[in-house]
This record gives sequence, structure tokens and C-alpha cells, in this order.
Amino acid sequence: MILALSTPVTIALIAGAVVALAFVAGLIALAIRRRAAAGPDIPAGMRPGPADEVLERSQLEKVLGWGILFLLVVALWLPALWLREPDQNLDDAIELIRRSEERGSQWFQVADEENPTGFGCARCHGPEAQGGTVPYTTETGEFIPDYPVPALIDVCGGPEFGHPQIGPEDAVEDIRATIEQGREGTPMPSWSVSFAGPMNDQQIQDLINYLITIQEVPPEANLCTNPAAAAEESQPGPTMSPGAEESPEAA
Repeated sequence: MILALSTPVTIALIAGAVVALAFVAGLIALAIRRRAAAGPDIPAGMRPGPADEVLERSQLEKVLGWGILFLLVVALWLPALWLREPDQNLDDAIELIRRSEERGSQWFQVADEENPTGFGCARCHGPEAQGGTVPYTTETGEFIPDYPVPALIDVCGGPEFGHPQIGPEDAVEDIRATIEQGREGTPMPSWSVSFAGPMNDQQIQDLINYLITIQEVPPEANLCTNPAAAAEESQPGPTMSPGAEESPEAA
């Protein structure tokens, strides 16, 4: 039958067979090459794992990335915090003084069920610090039924407002000394624990802060809050020499 085929057909069949054999031979050669490159067929559980450097590289890169991010956040946050620090300190100081004034108002009033921490300053000076009178027995035994107690709503006015013992140079310290030590020969006792009194330093400071808030003296004459007024008051008058002191009778 093959002999009966024409020469062109025979040539085409032979060529097709050669191409098919070449294709099959190429596939076999490619498979053999891949098998040789892959090496022996080792089960996955028995194959050697990656090196420690490869395993730790991703974790190290992650840690370094988070570290850089944290550094950037801190680098932006610290300047912002630093710029806001003065205002924050001022707000904190104002809040501390406000709380101190509130406590001082409690110390000033007479103790009762609603205010068990009161020290009773209002008993003598009045509930509004407007002054009043109290019975008092002097050291010589003289009884004075209506001993005058000064008002405290103008104590920062110094001598100009009737408080000659509150000096202009440091009115706040004079007020503190009066509260701490009292005034000999008057009903005013010592209140500081340093002078056998019941109040500690913080409570006395609270009371002073409260008294400053209730002053009814003009701002320009307030020796506690207006340094310019205190400096002006401390200057010697036209009839007083720079080294002269006020006589005991004037005090």
C-alpha cells in the first residue's frame, strides 16, 4: 500500500513522523532536565528550612518600620507639647488658686453640718468679713462686752483703708503674720501650728487667697495684687525723711 502512494505523500508522511518523534524526544529531554535540576524527591517535612537570617529579616524590617513611625510621631508631638506648655502651666496655676480660694472660704466660716471644716473666722469678723464686735477680757482682767473687730474686706488697702499694721511693702506677708501669730492684747489668737494654733501653712495660704478675692478696695489701691500701688505707698511722703519711721502713736 505504501508503494502505491505517490512520492510527495510519502515524503510528507515521513516528515510528519520525524516532527512527531522530535517533539516527543524534546518533551522527554525537558522532563529529564527538570528532574535533574530539582534534585532528589525529598518530602516537604524533611527538606531543610530557610536560614535564620531569612526567617528573621521580615520581623526585623517590621520592628524597624514601627520604630521609625514611632520616632516620627514623637518628633512631631514633642514640639507641639513644648509650645503648649506655658499655657498649660498657666491654666494649672489658675485652677490651683481657684481651688485654694474655695477652700479658704470654707475655712473662714463657722463649722456646721454643711461645712464641718470651718475654723470660725466669721464668728468675730462677720460672715461677709464686714467686721463686728465680740466680748473680750483683757490680760488685766478688764471685760469689754463689745470689742471692735476690724473688717477684712479692705485689709489689702493698708493704712489708707484703716489697717495701719498692714504695711505697703509686703501686705500679704503682714496678713500672713497676723493670722499665724495673732495680735497680742486683742481677741485675735494665733492660728498657725507653728504658734500653737490649729491651721497648717496650706490652710493659711488658702485663707489669704480667699481674703484677696473679697476685697472692696479700688484695684489701684490694692496692696496685695497691685505692686505699683505698694511701691507708691512705700515711698516716703513729703514730711517724712527717707530714714524716718512712723511713731508708735501714729500706729
